[in-house]
Amino acid sequence: DPRSHNKALLTSGNRPLRLNRVLLVTNIIDSHVHVYPKEISVNPALWAASQSEVHWGRLVTPGKGRSSLQGWADINDLLCEMDRAGIEQAVLQGWYWENQETCDFQNKYYASCLRAHPDRISAFATVCPVAGRAALEAIRRAREEGFLGLGELCPQVQGGSLRDPKWVEAMTLAAE
Repeated sequence: DPRSHNKALLTSGNRPLRLNRVLLVTNIIDSHVHVYPKEISVNPALWAASQSEVHWGRLVTPGKGRSSLQGWADINDLLCEMDRAGIEQAVLQGWYWENQETCDFQNKYYASCLRAHPDRISAFATVCPVAGRAALEAIRRAREEGFLGLGELCPQVQGGSLRDPKWVEAMTLAAE
């Protein structure tokens, strides 16, 4: 019935949305999310120190006279919050780790999230381009595991520059 759209009742998340003469379908996607395995959130400062991730530790660890703004969620916490807020999908962003081993750790965790929740979760992998061959292998694995691309990356923290041959090689491979 062509008149039925005049009284359409849709839901956007948990909120009903009344429409008059317009049919609107909303999909809410959170496009920038970081999640971490529980072992990290138990003691971020200790974890950062044990992994030699000085920059990350400085950013997320409360300092003298300030508290951390960082919230800690693993994939299960994230999915519960997404349901509560009416968010259908989330895009996990990697971090610009200083060590390729830490990038591999996060990519492995994100790959498990992708496999477990392919309808809700997409992800970007992370690499440390100055790691050379190990970073290139991580890019190949990420492609095979269904990652969208690379992110976040930061030469000022990870070493080198965008003109560094290792960075150029990594970005060229990622763009293929």
